[in-house]
Amino acid sequence: MKEFFHSVKFKILLGIGALLLGLMTYVAVAAGQSTTPEQILNTLTYPFVTAANAVSDGVSGLIDKIVNADKYKSQNDELSAQLTEMYKHTLDYEELKKENERLREMLELKEKHEDFMFSEPCNVIAHNTNDLYGGFTINSGSSDGLQLNDPVMTSKGLVGRITTIADNYAKVTTILSPHINVGVYTMRSKATGVIENDLSSAEKGLCLMSGIFKDADIREGDIIFTSGKSGLFPGDILVGTVTEVYDDPNGLSKHALIKPAEDVRSVTSAFIVTDFTGKGIPFEIDDD
Repeated sequence: MKEFFHSVKFKILLGIGALLLGLMTYVAVAAGQSTTPEQILNTLTYPFVTAANAVSDGVSGLIDKIVNADKYKSQNDELSAQLTEMYKHTLDYEELKKENERLREMLELKEKHEDFMFSEPCNVIAHNTNDLYGGFTINSGSSDGLQLNDPVMTSKGLVGRITTIADNYAKVTTILSPHINVGVYTMRSKATGVIENDLSSAEKGLCLMSGIFKDADIREGDIIFTSGKSGLFPGDILVGTVTEVYDDPNGLSKHALIKPAEDVRSVTSAFIVTDFTGKGIPFEIDDD
């Protein structure tokens, strides 16, 4: 052992230790600290003190959570109740906005069609998934003054008519259905025809206009309105726009495909026309 303390290895180790101590002393001085043994010791023990403080803070936080658990729960419950109330007010506000918008649309329709009598705006409560033609159910019925065959529309245009009714709901068959026949005409040239749909056109979301004279002036882009000649639908309600015109195989007439102004499969609210001039009175052709 005595030989080790006199050996070159010991001297090297002693030199390394002195070098490390000098470096730590330099760090302490560079940080603005004097080179007292206490300050050097603080520098050496700083990592351990930091770790101990972190553990202490964690334990204190855990104890605080345990001791004040009821207090924090009460605060959380209060905040949750406040958020729920705010959410309710937001929903009420959004519903009020929608209701005001629907009433505004109804007033605009009334200005365009002064002879129309409208129901209160109706909400769509179900889209009938087994209906290939986009039928849906509304939240108003006979107790609200609605009747079978009443026309159904939105601010964009014709949607269909009521075909099933109860006290507090009604089912609407849309203008995509072959059960809806509507007399129509083109705004530009006054060419006439009848909406007589089939499954092929309905699958494309289109109406089929038939009974168009072979020499009638009708073309892609023409705007289609109801003619009001059946007594079931009032006149001059927008139906849609012609997307294609083609000859009937018999060579005596033409057909036109019409894109409805309103997407009947995504309707969320609608207006029911409860009365209009000529309701129930079929158009008669004057033979003179």
